[in-house]
Amino acid sequence: MDWQTVREQYPYQWVVVEATDAHTTGGNRIINQMDVIEAFGDDWKPAWECYKRVHHLDKKREYYMLHTKQAELEIQVVDAFRRKVAQ
Repeated sequence: MDWQTVREQYPYQWVVVEATDAHTTGGNRIINQMDVIEAFGDDWKPAWECYKRVHHLDKKREYYMLHTKQAELEIQVVDAFRRKVAQ
């Protein structure tokens, strides 16, 4: 599903998602399609624990912990030193 659909189905919640169709443009990660792994209320801590668990199980998959209050996703690509990658 796309981000707007996620926002409609899980209003004002933390969600852990897997990007299933994504690309990088101008140093930003653009997620066209995603699957919701799990939804949480407004408490970020259980969402963070879920993100860590699924990321640990398969580091090759692209997981994100996001809050649906964001109208648009702005995910910057960073290097190992947490510096923004410009492309």
